[in-house]
Amino acid sequence: MTRIEYNNNIDSWSGNVYRFAVWNCGDHMRAEDAVQEAFAKLWECRSKVPVEKGLGYLLTVTRRYLVDCFRHDQVVDKVHHAIASSSSDAVDDGTEAGFSDEMLSALRKLPEVQRSILQLRDVEGYSYKEIAQMLELSDQQVQVYLFRARTTMRKILNKTEF
Repeated sequence: MTRIEYNNNIDSWSGNVYRFAVWNCGDHMRAEDAVQEAFAKLWECRSKVPVEKGLGYLLTVTRRYLVDCFRHDQVVDKVHHAIASSSSDAVDDGTEAGFSDEMLSALRKLPEVQRSILQLRDVEGYSYKEIAQMLELSDQQVQVYLFRARTTMRKILNKTEF
């Protein structure tokens, strides 16, 4: 795909891809992000994607991006809820007792630095570099601690039925 063909694809398909994204997520800002991500991926893979399959590729990338965002939002909400519950030591109202107990148990098993990095990255959305500066660690240490925290949480939470 040449630059001219790519630009023609943008003119032809951006409206369709945007409507598809809005219909799937209902959020105009996230839909714009999804469209931008899809066209950026198309540009990166322009040599591998035939012009006639461009629209299908864009819709697939958009759908995958939105699914990833949805899954990320669910995890962030659950972790944020568990962290808020553990920090306030509030009594759970029983609606999510099994989940909250498991999440709190998993969070309590993490070392403090891993728990902090997990919250800063997955809940508050800081970059690795920002977290490293805040906690006076290297970027690689932050990535290793985050990987270990997520692995521990995943092992514990996979035992729980959602």
